[in-house]
Parts: sequence; C-alpha cells; structure tokens
Amino acid sequence: MKCSILIVEDNFIIQMFLEEILLGCGEHTVKTANNAAKALLVLENFKPNVILMDIGIGPGLDGIEVAEIIKEKYHIPVVFLTGNSDQATIARAHKANPIHFIFKPIDEEKLLAEFSIIKEKLIALSFQLSPFT
Repeated sequence: MKCSILIVEDNFIIQMFLEEILLGCGEHTVKTANNAAKALLVLENFKPNVILMDIGIGPGLDGIEVAEIIKEKYHIPVVFLTGNSDQATIARAHKANPIHFIFKPIDEEKLLAEFSIIKEKLIALSFQLSPFT
C-alpha cells in the first residue's frame, strides 16, 4: 500500500530519520513540519493518508491539540509519536482518537514493524469508510 505521510516532529534528527526510513521502504510520499502552525499550513495543500504526530512539538499548540483540530477539520488518521509515556499524557492523547502510538526511542526495525501495523489499520479504516459496506 502506497501511503502519503505527514511527519510532525520538532526534533530535526528524528524527523529526518523517520522521513529517510519511510521513503526508503516503499513508494511513500512524505512531507514534514516541525511545529503546529507549519503542520496546519501543509494540510491546506496536502492531504496525507496518515499523520505521524509528535506529542511534544514545541511552543504553541502541542501534538494532541493539533490532532484534535485535524480530526475535526480534515478527518485524517493520526499516529502519536512520544517519548512521554506518563498516564495523564497517554489518557489525554487517547481522547484525540489516534489509530496508533509509537513510543520513542525508535530504531529502523521498530519503525518498519510499527508502520506495517499502521498500514493494516489504514486498510481496515478504508473498508469501514467505504460506501459499499
């Protein structure tokens, strides 16, 4: 399955790592943003199949708040990336209805395994949203 992906990550090294791995593993289209404002600006002209959203994306809106806007306005599935696994943050993130979580640190093998799961979930979601079901 070819995917178009928006990566929203404020750490440039992690952002580049994710982009390089995802571009290298298949026929994916990847765009990036390093903060909430840029992510929302990218979405004006790019409608990805999925968004990989860091929860802690720097000053301004956090990833959870951006995911809620995306859910309401664009209806694009979000996967949260996080190094923060405290119960309060995870509970708050679940309210934004992500399709998956990827916990940092991330290596190439883990990313590819997690992305396989994400693609299966995207396929399942597309069948649920199909007008033929």
